[in-house]
Amino acid sequence: MNRPKRNEHNRESILAKGMELFNQQGYHGTGIKEILDACQVPKGSFYNYFDSKEQFAVEVLNYHHTQESAKWQHHFATTEGPRLQQIRAMLDSFVEDYKQDPDFCGCLLTNLMGEVGNLSESFRMVIQNSSDEVINCISEDLAIAQQQGDVRTDMSVAHMARLFWDSWQGALLRTKVSGSTQPLLETVDTLFTLFKATDGTRQENTA
Repeated sequence: MNRPKRNEHNRESILAKGMELFNQQGYHGTGIKEILDACQVPKGSFYNYFDSKEQFAVEVLNYHHTQESAKWQHHFATTEGPRLQQIRAMLDSFVEDYKQDPDFCGCLLTNLMGEVGNLSESFRMVIQNSSDEVINCISEDLAIAQQQGDVRTDMSVAHMARLFWDSWQGALLRTKVSGSTQPLLETVDTLFTLFKATDGTRQENTA
């Protein structure tokens, strides 16, 4: 028997609710029944979209990555100034979200990485691919800032992007444990001091 035609709007609504629940309670702490009740959909409708809880979680991670990428691109398209300044403004906004909302759960990718990262090949691949894409985007933004003369040139943008991503992930986890944004603030301040071009690390743009 053929499955009924899918309603993509409903599917996206289920993914959005799943993202919220997984971020708040984790993968193992969120049951299928809880997802169904929160989305107000019958079990048959859920399995019309997703074959299993694991496949649903993989789709949620992909959905989260798409949403965050769109938010990042929108920020650059709607703000002015040098790229390094734009990056800092985006990060400051993220930290402010933590300050204003005590229940703000942060990055789903970070929250699930330690919980399900090695649970299956599907989880490992979606987390690895998302992380790689984020690092590539950071590299591209740092390269622009480097061309603008604001980022040091004696370190590769790829190396700085990996360093930033790894440090940011650790700071996010410390922020959850401590209930304070201080780890994020310290990490951003330290990395921007490290990455910023100085007389000894600036290469004149001759283009």
